Amino acid sequence: MAEPAAAAAAAEAPATVGQAVIPLVNRLQDIVARLDGGGGGGGGGLELPQVAAIGGQSSGKSSVLEALVGRDFLPRGPDICTRRPLVLQLVRHSVPEEWGEFLHAPARRFHDFDQIKREIQLETDKEAGGNKGVSEKQIRLKIFSPNVLDITLVDLPGITRVPNRDSNNTKCSQV
Repeated sequence: MAEPAAAAAAAEAPATVGQAVIPLVNRLQDIVARLDGGGGGGGGGLELPQVAAIGGQSSGKSSVLEALVGRDFLPRGPDICTRRPLVLQLVRHSVPEEWGEFLHAPARRFHDFDQIKREIQLETDKEAGGNKGVSEKQIRLKIFSPNVLDITLVDLPGITRVPNRDSNNTKCSQV
């Protein structure tokens, strides 16, 4: 009788140290974000591993992140679209469905990725305004899918060299 229990425990055990650590890091990031009030993400000096997409405006940062997820869910347009840092936690699971959850809306699951895009736009406009302004306040999104790797990615606003008349100049220090 001990054999089935041992087999079940072995099946649930992470195959590598990284697989055990990533969920812990994701939980710590959520806790730090709540303590920080979702602000600039300073977290009181606590630095947790994440990959950030940094570059000029409209250079393809968001497209790279979408390619890693395998879904179209980030705002697009002719002007600056990423106006708040998006902290994207990808969580691999074995269920054959995909959904997103925002830290600011913990009770909601977004199964429609177009709705995720609209929610990002609404939250961006709420914090940064509708005039192409940029905010340091993060949007935190988790994507649960059987088709992703466990990783945390950050999509940052693009750096602009010459501001247009409706936007502020996104400085390197701001990004």
